[in-house]
Amino acid sequence: MTKTQKPKKDYKFFASFARLLKQFNPSLFVLGFITISIVVVLSILSPIYLRDIINKVSSNFHTNPYLVVDGTGRVSVVWPKLIGAFTIIIGFYVGISIIRMISSVILIRVSAAYTYKLRKEFRLKIDRLPLSYLDKFTHGELLSRGTNDIDAIAESLNHIIFEIIYAVLMFFSVLIAMFIVEWRLALIAVATIPLQFGITIIIGKSSQKKYRAFQKKTGEMTSLLEENISGFEVVKLYSQEEKSIEKFDKLNKEMYKSNFQSNFLSMLIWPSLRFVGNIGFVAVCVVGGIINDLGGILAFITFLNLFNEPFQMLGEISSTIQTTFAGAERLFSFMDAPEETETENPIEIKKEDVTGKFSFENVRFSYSPDTKLITNMNLEINPGDIVAIVGPTGAGKTTLVNLIMRFYEINDGSIKLDNIDIRDLTRQTLRSSIGMVLQDTWLFEGSIKNNIRYGRNDATDEEIVEAAKAARAHHFISTLPGGYDFVLTENGDNISQGQRQLITIARAIISRPKILILDEATSSVDTRTEQAIQEVMNEIMKDRTTFIIAHRLSTIKKAKNIIVMSHGDIVETGNHQELLEANGFYAQLYNAQFLGTASALDET
Repeated sequence: MTKTQKPKKDYKFFASFARLLKQFNPSLFVLGFITISIVVVLSILSPIYLRDIINKVSSNFHTNPYLVVDGTGRVSVVWPKLIGAFTIIIGFYVGISIIRMISSVILIRVSAAYTYKLRKEFRLKIDRLPLSYLDKFTHGELLSRGTNDIDAIAESLNHIIFEIIYAVLMFFSVLIAMFIVEWRLALIAVATIPLQFGITIIIGKSSQKKYRAFQKKTGEMTSLLEENISGFEVVKLYSQEEKSIEKFDKLNKEMYKSNFQSNFLSMLIWPSLRFVGNIGFVAVCVVGGIINDLGGILAFITFLNLFNEPFQMLGEISSTIQTTFAGAERLFSFMDAPEETETENPIEIKKEDVTGKFSFENVRFSYSPDTKLITNMNLEINPGDIVAIVGPTGAGKTTLVNLIMRFYEINDGSIKLDNIDIRDLTRQTLRSSIGMVLQDTWLFEGSIKNNIRYGRNDATDEEIVEAAKAARAHHFISTLPGGYDFVLTENGDNISQGQRQLITIARAIISRPKILILDEATSSVDTRTEQAIQEVMNEIMKDRTTFIIAHRLSTIKKAKNIIVMSHGDIVETGNHQELLEANGFYAQLYNAQFLGTASALDET
């Protein structure tokens, strides 16, 4: 399917940042904020206390509390006092380390909880989105947003959110402390702020564009790999390995380029900030040596390191920040997509009361405003009717099924089930009355029993066996190791195509539908298997309104009503014999299949 342009929404950095903050557990966030505040306070108090100790130690013995002069004039160290003083200093740093460890545990907990919540919301969002929106994405793009983008956020949240808070608290706290200790040296430190902010902002903006490009390429790569793996046999069959590798190499080089550029720009921040910080350090040492004491200089140098730390920290995590918020922009644009809406006061109808009568009244539909598909469809289908829908590729057969299931909404007119507009029913009510057997036999990894039970979660083991017997699947299931507990691999690749189809039929049977949709259910199997499946179909179609979409016209000869479609319109209706005698479009399709006149189809 050709993917159309996806809607874009420009999420700015601070908007994404604020949105991430809103998702945090408030109690854990407050606890983390408190621990960070304690670390900041201890980090500022320790150099002040150290300054006092150094000044006292370096003073003459008459004013030095750590020295004592005996009667003979001999000077000795008062070790208990000195050791006690330095023990307090060590206590500051031990306390900082312990609080940092506690803070790290909190951050990990916050990040894990947020990731869990985000993945859950992403999964639930998929169920609430219309198929028309999801069709704009490849599987790989959706996988990338649900894995790569969420992982990018998860892996960096514990580094970003709280480190930014730490940087802000430390910056202003140290700034105040420096002015209290020595305002003249503080002015030197303040002079470096414009340079450090300018470097961070200018390089950060440039790298953010590159990270956005890299995240986009990551999604494309995921999509390409998913396509290559799922279509591996086709690639081998047509000897397209070289072309496939060329396409991969081209995209891989584009990823390399955007990744290199984004990381290169981010890495420039660290040495640039370090250079500015060193200039400030030298200036403080020179001026401090003239106007201040030794303890004050050492304390101020410590303050200067703490002052530069926020800028250096932001420089170090710049690449992480860009990756995170590029992923957040992509993810939030998906999470904000318009969801399917239900009528405010839906009509309640019990599944067992559904008769299966359908009516299409002046139905109009198109996938895009520029292209018309169904222009004015009118159709009546009585309960229990078997209706076959035929036509060349692109005629609108599958579209009709999508409208019945409300995967897409009609543009105009109405589709009614038992004289009730299906838009007045909830989608769950509508779809619970319909069983589908598709050409693509989707089975998940797990036991055969659970795959059949997927049709009705409360089905008992006995009902599962009965459904399998009705689908003629019981015999082959019984021959498998473990029987109904036999574990299918991904998509049931460890059993045959025909066996997979029988399991999907059993899954449809167990849902006890009043309406059946068979979407080219036998087009992927051999003739013998098709005959066996057709016998099963004939049994389960009894007393059920059934829509059959088929390319093989031999399978629909017994249909009471055959609807022939072309370019979204119904061009003929009738049974098989009537349509052949009319010698119209259906006869052309039939002759194209059984008499080899392929040109009849090409002309349509």
